Amino acid sequence: MKQIKEIFRRSTSRWLALELILVTFTLWWAFDPVIVTNYVTHLPLGYDVDRMVKLDVAILTEGIAVNELSNEEERLLQKVQEMDEVELAYRAHNNPMGYNTITMPGFFFNDKGDSIQTQRYGFIQDSKMFEVYGIHSLTPSVPDSELTHDCEWEKTVIFTRSLAMGLFGTIDVAGRNVLGMKYGWDEESRTMGWHKEYFHIRAVVEDVRYQTYDRNYATLFYCASGADSGIPIILRLREGVNAERFVQEHQKEILNEIETEHCYIRNIQTASEAKDKQLGSIVLGRLTRRNLLIAAFFATNMAFGVLGTLLMYTRQRREEAGVKRAFGATRWSIFWGFIREAWLLTTICVIIGCIIYFQFAAAKGLFDGFTSRNPAVRLWFDDFGTHFMVVSLIVYLIILCAVLLGTVIPAWRICRSEITASLREE
Repeated sequence: MKQIKEIFRRSTSRWLALELILVTFTLWWAFDPVIVTNYVTHLPLGYDVDRMVKLDVAILTEGIAVNELSNEEERLLQKVQEMDEVELAYRAHNNPMGYNTITMPGFFFNDKGDSIQTQRYGFIQDSKMFEVYGIHSLTPSVPDSELTHDCEWEKTVIFTRSLAMGLFGTIDVAGRNVLGMKYGWDEESRTMGWHKEYFHIRAVVEDVRYQTYDRNYATLFYCASGADSGIPIILRLREGVNAERFVQEHQKEILNEIETEHCYIRNIQTASEAKDKQLGSIVLGRLTRRNLLIAAFFATNMAFGVLGTLLMYTRQRREEAGVKRAFGATRWSIFWGFIREAWLLTTICVIIGCIIYFQFAAAKGLFDGFTSRNPAVRLWFDDFGTHFMVVSLIVYLIILCAVLLGTVIPAWRICRSEITASLREE
């Protein structure tokens, strides 16, 4: 307490404290959306994109029979599968996960009547979808290679971990029948709309987010009847094969040589490239880019403003350091005294600044651009207290680093100077 009073007795310290409190409030407001956005966009998808490549299929002529097109696309798939560096290939049911996929929503209920909203993603029976994506089964009796076997069209579903835990509190749900609601054609009422029916749970797999930024729905896989025409082919490359190098080396070969009478490959790109493009256009939109610019602006101004004030603040105490040295104090004791005061001043001011911002956050709320209606998917920023503490800690560390940097340089120079020089300059 005595040291705190000594610090704030100086007029320069009081001005520096006001500046640090203002900086704390401003950085909290600017960095909160940036921290949350970057955290969400770097969450794992739940499947391996590093060794995945997407091939867009095009149809040369219209009016071709569906069965003929399907057979030709299967031949395309076989040709790609025969390439030495390709481990597995999969012809998607619709637009693959992570590529602006449009999926059908649905609801599933537990025995208590609690529901979770899902996004349904279809897989073709006896296909290699889960192996290509690297999605692993959590049901011992159903290995990865058999997830798509023994499935009934529109009746068999595969749960993800969070969906199973959210509804039943366990992942041991394989073999159960679960009540669900989906939008579609109802044979009994002969109408299009929402209707309830029972589905058979074949297995449970690890959590998968079909969109990087989407947290509102749990992912559910269902057995689909077959693929439409012109649907992409997804490749899983062999271990050690770089996806970007594969695309560069085989682009001309795939685009010019792999074709059938009516179908050909019109584009090839890595899964990571497509994912980054989607993030840039959807997640990192104008609002996020604005927040990034604002955060960068305030961080730069904070660095110059605080560093300038600290340089002046520390240099003004050269005589004090000289007097302490004359009475026997060591260079290191004086140096660490400067550092200790800077740390103490920063900690007090950041706490005050966070308390002030807390009043604003309690009334206006924290950044919630990625709120979730899915009770099975909860992250640290969904809880107000955790959210506030995490961002406060990050803001504190940023300010502390800037303050210590602005203190260390002049303090070290003062401590290294001779006693007579320090006193003479004053």
